[in-house]
Amino acid sequence: SLLQEITRDRKNLKMTNNEGKDWLVQVKKLVEQEGTPFLCVYLDQKTRQFKLVADSESRKELRESEAFSELKEILSRTNEKKTKLQFYDDLCDAADAKSCRQLMPVESVKTNQETSLKVQMLLPHHSYDKLPVEILRIIFGYMTPTDLRNILLVSQTWKSVAEEPVLWTGFDLPDVCRRHVQALMMFSNLSLFSKLQHLALSEFFFKLKDEHVELFCDLGLSSIEISNIDLSEVSDQLLGRLVSGCKECVIKVLQDKHWGRPGVNKAISIISEIQDNSNLKSLELIHYDNLIMMATGEKRKMSLTYIPSDFLTRLFKKLDSLALENLHLSSEQLGSVFDQIVNLSRLSFRGINLDATQTRQLIDILGSTCQLKSLSLSKVDLAEIPVMAITKAIIKVETVDLEDVMIETDQIEELFLEFISSGDSKMKHLSIILMTDNLFEVDAVVFANAVNKLESIYFDGDLPETMIKEMFQVMSLGTNLKTLGTPSNQIAVDTFYHITEVDPQVLATALNNLQSVRFDFGGDQEVNECFLSVAQMQAFFKQLSLKTKVKTILRKDFYDFVV
Repeated sequence: SLLQEITRDRKNLKMTNNEGKDWLVQVKKLVEQEGTPFLCVYLDQKTRQFKLVADSESRKELRESEAFSELKEILSRTNEKKTKLQFYDDLCDAADAKSCRQLMPVESVKTNQETSLKVQMLLPHHSYDKLPVEILRIIFGYMTPTDLRNILLVSQTWKSVAEEPVLWTGFDLPDVCRRHVQALMMFSNLSLFSKLQHLALSEFFFKLKDEHVELFCDLGLSSIEISNIDLSEVSDQLLGRLVSGCKECVIKVLQDKHWGRPGVNKAISIISEIQDNSNLKSLELIHYDNLIMMATGEKRKMSLTYIPSDFLTRLFKKLDSLALENLHLSSEQLGSVFDQIVNLSRLSFRGINLDATQTRQLIDILGSTCQLKSLSLSKVDLAEIPVMAITKAIIKVETVDLEDVMIETDQIEELFLEFISSGDSKMKHLSIILMTDNLFEVDAVVFANAVNKLESIYFDGDLPETMIKEMFQVMSLGTNLKTLGTPSNQIAVDTFYHITEVDPQVLATALNNLQSVRFDFGGDQEVNECFLSVAQMQAFFKQLSLKTKVKTILRKDFYDFVV
C-alpha cells in the first residue's frame, strides 16, 4: 500500500538531477525502512546509459541468473525499427520477494547512441491491458484483497477496474490497526482505506473514541459486526449513525461481568439510535449467556422491552433478513416482528419465548403469506400445532434449520410424507439437531425417500441400522442429495456405527451419486474410529474411477482443519 501511494503520482518521481537523487531518497527509505523489494530499469537521457536500481537481494538473484546477461543484451541492442517500439508507462512492477535491507549502487550499461529505450515488458503491452473490462472484472473477482492491492499498480486500466467496490467485499482492517491507534490513523489517510467494505468492530487493543469511529462513518460500508469490544467512550448517536449507513449489521452480546462487551445496555442503545432512513437490510442481534435461571431452567435472556414497539416496526419494515437469538420480547414487540415477516427472505428465531397462541400465530403467518428462503427455529414447542399447518409453513422454505424443537414422531413422519408427495415443495436443505429421539423412530422408508429428495440433510446422533441401509439403498438408485450434512459442515460417512452393514457395492454407488463426500478415517474428535470396511473403501474408489458425480472428498483432523 505504501508503494501504491508513492507511485500514484508519477510527477513526484521525476529524477531532478544527474543521478535522480531526490527520487532515490524515496526508494532508499522504501527499501531500508519498509523492507519492500524494488527493481527498476531506466535510461539516463544525458549519458545515454541504462541503469539498474535494486535492493541487495533482488540484485543478487538477478545477477546470478541468466536473465541479467539477456537483459543487458536486450537493452544495449541497436534498434533498427524505432517506429515500431511501444511505450509502457508503468515505472515498476512490485512483486513478492524476500525481505530487503540495503539499497545497492546504480549499475550502468552503456548503449549505442542509436538505441531508443521504450521501457517494455517481455509480454506485449496490449496482451492483457486491452482485455474487455467485463473479462477483467470476472478475473479480478477471484482475487483476494491482498492481490487486488498489487493489481492497482499494474496499469491505469487495471486500476480503474480493480477499484470497483464489489471486488473488495472481503477487505477488512489490517490487524496492526487493531493493535495501535497510530497505525489506524495512518491507514485512514491511505487510498486503500476507502476500499473497506466490511468492518469487524471487535478485539481492538485500545479504547475506541468518537474520533476513531468518525473515520468509518463516511465510507459507505456494506457490513459491520460489533462484538467483544469496549465502546464505553463512543457516543450512542455516533454508533447508531455508523450502523445506519451499512446494509448488514451483526451485534453479538456476551453476558459476562468481565468480557461482556459491548454489553446489554450499549447494544440496546445502539439499536435505539438506528435512524429511520437507514440503509439496513439485514440485522442480527445475538445474546450469549451460559447462566441458567433456576426458576425456568433456561439461559438468561437480553430484554428489549425498553425499545418502543413502533420503533421496531419501522426498523424491521425495511429489512430483508432478521435474526434474533436469546432475547426477551414483549407481546407488542413480537407483534412488530410478526407483522414484518411477509417482507423477509430470511428469518432466524432462536431462544425467543413464545406461548402457545404466539407459536400458532407464527406458524400460520409462515404458511400463508411469507416469502422466506431461509428459516431457523429453536426452542419452539410445535407439539400442539396441527401437522398440516407445520407442513404448509416449512415446505415452502428453501433452507430450514430446526434445533431443539419440540415435535412428535408422527408429526415428523407426516411432514416427510407430505414433502415426498408434494409437487411444489421448495425445501432443499434441512437441518434437524437435538431431536434425534423422535427423528429416529420415523419409518425408515419414509425417512430415506424424504432425505434423498433434498439436496442436503444434517442431523446429529447415529442412525439406526434400518435407516442407514434404506437411506443408502435409495441413494444408490438416484438422489437429489449433493452431500450429507451442510456444505460447511459435512457428516463423515465413516462415523456411522452401522455403516458396515451396508453392501459395499450399494454404498459405493450411493456415495458416488453425491457431489461431495467426507471421510475422517478415525480422525473425528468425538468418533475416533472408522467404521468402513476395507471392502467398502475398495468398492468406493473403484466406482470413483468408473462413474461418479463426486467433485470433492474431504477429511478433517482432530482440530477440525480441512485436510
